[in-house]
Amino acid sequence: MKEVKPKVLIAEDDSIIAFDIKKYLINNGYKVIAIVSYGFKAVDIAKEKKPNVVLLDIMLKGYMNGIEAAEIISKKLKIPVIFLTALTDDETFLSAKDTKTYAFISKPFSTDQLEKAIKFVLKVGKY
Repeated sequence: MKEVKPKVLIAEDDSIIAFDIKKYLINNGYKVIAIVSYGFKAVDIAKEKKPNVVLLDIMLKGYMNGIEAAEIISKKLKIPVIFLTALTDDETFLSAKDTKTYAFISKPFSTDQLEKAIKFVLKVGKY
């Protein structure tokens, strides 16, 4: 029986970081369902494709930032979110915490940090 690969949505406005993450995830047994750089696109794709986890940058393009997107993805769609961000101030952290996300990874981060966060969310991050 073929093993089901966990589905991951990447919402990251830096294309180099996004493609590095995608390459790592694919090489480690994950299925990347999309890469988006706009918050509203992350919400739309999460609704449509139902990923197992969303990797979400806080600073995204367009009218909806990552925190606003996480409000919908995490609370309404019940899909676990891992924030990836260079913003580490208290105000940002508290706003992100209110969205019921499961992990907060500061940039730059290692692939080991990313892997641990994803495995944690896949194991216990179910609503």
